[in-house]
Amino acid sequence: MNILLKCVKQSGYSVRHPSGVISQQLDGGADRYRRVARNNWRTVNVNWTVRESGYLYLCAFHEVWCENPNQPFYANLIVDGPEFKAYTCHFVPDSFGLDSKEGLVFGVSAQFKVKPIVDRDQNQLIVETGNQGVDINDIINPLDHLVNEALPNALRDIK
Repeated sequence: MNILLKCVKQSGYSVRHPSGVISQQLDGGADRYRRVARNNWRTVNVNWTVRESGYLYLCAFHEVWCENPNQPFYANLIVDGPEFKAYTCHFVPDSFGLDSKEGLVFGVSAQFKVKPIVDRDQNQLIVETGNQGVDINDIINPLDHLVNEALPNALRDIK
C-alpha cells in the first residue's frame, strides 16, 4: 500500500465524524434515536502548501491512486484523537486540485475518505473519568500532572 509522504497543513484541514445515528421525530416529545451504522469512514478536507517538487509528487500520487482507486493508501493525519496516526484513506473523486499558485508556491487541496481508528474501551474510560470530575489530562498524560502539580505540592508540604 502506498504512503502519502507530504504532511497536510495543520491549519488547513477539517474532519467530519459521521455518527451513524438517525432520528425519528415523534409527536409531542423528544426525537427517537437509533444507531444504524458503526465506524463510519470520516471525510477529511486537506490542504498542502508546497513547492514545485511537492506539487509534482502530489499530482503523481493522485494519478497513481486513480489507476487503481480501490487500492487505499496511508496518510498521517489527526482524526480520532490529538496525535498523528497512519490512517487508511481514499481520495474523494474529483476533489484533488490546485487552489492557488504564488511564485514557486502551490496551494493544493483534496478530500479523503478515512477509515476510523476507534478504541471503544479508551473512549468509555475517558467519559467515565470526566463524569467523576477527574482531569482527563491526568490519565492521558500523567507525567504532566506529576511534574507540574504533584511534585511542587509535595515540596511545598515538606517546608
